Amino acid sequence: MSVKDAKQFFSDFANSEALRSGILEEMNRLRDGGEALETWQAGQKAALALGYEVPDEVAKTIIVRLQGPGAEALEGLSEDEIKAVVSGESRLPACNC
Repeated sequence: MSVKDAKQFFSDFANSEALRSGILEEMNRLRDGGEALETWQAGQKAALALGYEVPDEVAKTIIVRLQGPGAEALEGLSEDEIKAVVSGESRLPACNC
């Protein structure tokens, strides 16, 4: 199985309710399994299990977009990502998508 990149993940995630549900189910399973994972890390692992390689910043940004931007959530994101999140842009600078 070939691994899909972050750009493909972002596109598929935005357009597929089934993928979003699968990611959320896998995230819940990982977090309930006793691993000390942050939400973005669980999402990143869930995406990898489904064949997507998602870099840290992309995973963090997607979670921030899902949960809403808070000052603490924005820590660790690049200035470009923060601007995109806060302005409500649909593009994701970290993966040029």
